[in-house]
Amino acid sequence: MIRAQSLLAPIVLAALCLELLFATTARSDSAIAASAASAVSAAQAEPAGEPAPGSAVSPPRPSEAAPIRVAALLPWVADAVAASGDEAAVVAGVRRSLHEPLPAGLVDLGNPHSPSLERLVDVQPDLVVADRAIHARLTPQIEKLGAKVLLLGTDSVAETLASLDALSAAIGRPVLLEARIAEVRAGIAALADRSDASVVALFGAPGSFYVLTERAWLGDLARHVGLDLALAATGDERLPGLVAVSDEAMAMVHPDLVLLVAHGDPARIRADLERRTAAGGAWSGLAGARLGIHVLDPNLFSANPGLGIVRAAEALVALAPAGPET
Repeated sequence: MIRAQSLLAPIVLAALCLELLFATTARSDSAIAASAASAVSAAQAEPAGEPAPGSAVSPPRPSEAAPIRVAALLPWVADAVAASGDEAAVVAGVRRSLHEPLPAGLVDLGNPHSPSLERLVDVQPDLVVADRAIHARLTPQIEKLGAKVLLLGTDSVAETLASLDALSAAIGRPVLLEARIAEVRAGIAALADRSDASVVALFGAPGSFYVLTERAWLGDLARHVGLDLALAATGDERLPGLVAVSDEAMAMVHPDLVLLVAHGDPARIRADLERRTAAGGAWSGLAGARLGIHVLDPNLFSANPGLGIVRAAEALVALAPAGPET
């Protein structure tokens, strides 16, 4: 009898263990099911924009996100971002001229041709918008800061429009900015071939002058409105579209209109040009321009004005309007 009980004991024990295992598993499955149901209910009850901890988070809509922090290495970019509404905000920029500081609240990165990367580090921008021709070499250094870099071309009317569109796309295509860009496209198209004159466009710095060719935004804009570039400038191109011209080449030119973009003191540079165009000099043909010599507004013409390109075109047309069609 004792031997039979001892033989049955392991069997009974095994049966008890199996019963306990099945009971535990059933309770675990019930707990998991209850937990899942609870998570679904919580997710359904969770207010929009406040997901439960640990759940997947969808990207916020532009209107809900913090403004994109933009560092503008092109002056016109700051104007375009300001026109975009609340989707983006300029936190740092470069100067339009050496003696014109940035508005209060913006970090001054200095000269567009050599912006301060040390100051750029301090502002921690999300996006740095730069000039393809000037700043491409800085891209690796800027990207190490964790910011995205958008390189834009602005050497022609077409590139300006394309760059405005690319900037808008980079900050989420704000409705207000898209509307402004559409206005610019319509306005610049309406001003095509509205002028009729030959022109020499000069970029003047203290002690030196360069001819602006069609490779510069102003030269291309002049051609767009109908002005004929009187000097086919070829030679030492110091910057894209800026060519140093010999006295021999300048002596052969007799334009209807002379345009001067002054980099520095406009009065001083205008006086320097007048000395060069004095009677008997190699540049004297410029003094006889029937529509005169005009120093352009540096706020509009010292650099590509972006959204302001229509105002720049209107200013050129006003200086040399086309005659009535016959």
